[in-house]
Amino acid sequence: MNEIVRYSALRKTVNGQLLLDIDVLEIHEHSCVALSGRNGVGKSTLMRIIAGLESPDSVTVMLGGKALPWRRACQRLRTHVIYLHQQPYLFDRSVTDNIAYGLRQQKFSIKEISRKVSEALDWAGIAHLQMRNARELSGGERQRVAFARARILSPRVLLLDEPTTNMDSEAREQAYRMIKRLKEDGVSILMATHEFHTVAHLCDAHLSLESGSLRPQLIDTQSGERKIIPYG
Repeated sequence: MNEIVRYSALRKTVNGQLLLDIDVLEIHEHSCVALSGRNGVGKSTLMRIIAGLESPDSVTVMLGGKALPWRRACQRLRTHVIYLHQQPYLFDRSVTDNIAYGLRQQKFSIKEISRKVSEALDWAGIAHLQMRNARELSGGERQRVAFARARILSPRVLLLDEPTTNMDSEAREQAYRMIKRLKEDGVSILMATHEFHTVAHLCDAHLSLESGSLRPQLIDTQSGERKIIPYG
């Protein structure tokens, strides 16, 4: 698989303590990778850095075959990478307005916004909710709105922070189906999770964040075998 972006020598210190010390992290096309680790180990911080939303102490970013300084890299990353928080922020507006928000920021025409939003609503199976206030929806419905709002911007990489936490089984299965469809649409996914076994069927690789470093972990293959998945 072709490489989308590579982060090398990534270091991050918080309150005088070294939180992240990662030699290399590569994100490849058409991949779904699980990122596990205990609470407080730095998964969310790492994902914000990957998305260009938080600055590391140091890093070398290779994007599009070019090494970029952080200031230029983070600007580019924000156009290619979308980070979905564990509890996605939704505006106190209709579902349609929430999904259209990013397109309006990018100055798309009204006609193009209408077309893309209609397609996104159908894709997420939430056309019947389009005029509802997004903040009045159930947790599973809110997550589907967030997925649709992310997909409509055509990201190359989608970062998911505990995407199925506190969901019932039906909502969780809906989220799994959407993640699978995103991958089929060509979006690469890095998914932070506390429960890898619940998302193993979606993933090509599993990385564990331990003591600031990334370690490849055992993963079940379709044949039922268990093996170390090389990454990077």
